[in-house]
Amino acid sequence: MAEFDVVIRGGTVIDGTRMPRYRGDIGIKDGKIARIGNLKAHQAAKVIDADGLFVAPGFVDLHTHYDAQLFWDPYCTMSSWHGVTSLVIGNCGFGFAPVKPELRDRSMLTMTRTEAIPYASMKAGLPWDWVTYPEFLDSVDRHAKGVNLLPFVPLAPVMIWAMGLEDAKSGRRPTPANQRDVPHHQRSHGSGRLWMVRAAVGAQ
Repeated sequence: MAEFDVVIRGGTVIDGTRMPRYRGDIGIKDGKIARIGNLKAHQAAKVIDADGLFVAPGFVDLHTHYDAQLFWDPYCTMSSWHGVTSLVIGNCGFGFAPVKPELRDRSMLTMTRTEAIPYASMKAGLPWDWVTYPEFLDSVDRHAKGVNLLPFVPLAPVMIWAMGLEDAKSGRRPTPANQRDVPHHQRSHGSGRLWMVRAAVGAQ
């Protein structure tokens, strides 16, 4: 029986520890790196020839706007094409939850204007099976993904939810009542995953 499920042989390893790159083989067992060193082909059930290639951990993309695209492109192209395995959505204060049904078009138009995401793509590709932020996370969980996602709670939808569209646009600070309103409504819809909402509306 082979010692490893997969051996990646002959690649240039960049391991993310700030050590200089080096040539080596990587043995993988049960989905985890089991050994790095000089390994033999007979030690593995499958051998990947990485000669002339770099072998590195997946990259983390901290600034993306795949909030809509993730629903029709589970690999979040183009990031995954360049070795990104984990990425953050909800950046720059933009996103799609919490959003009341009557403001969905407004939310999509905002992303078109600010991030050049085609309105027609969002109109066709967003399932809109949520209103609150916990429901949005549940929808993301239900969809197949080829990358890991870290969702930030986007500021703009939270302020519109708490203050109303016109007040949120006006530039005034949220009142204490506004700050209390968001956690109340979001918790009332279930999952309790509220880990950035209060900060987003300025609560101390």
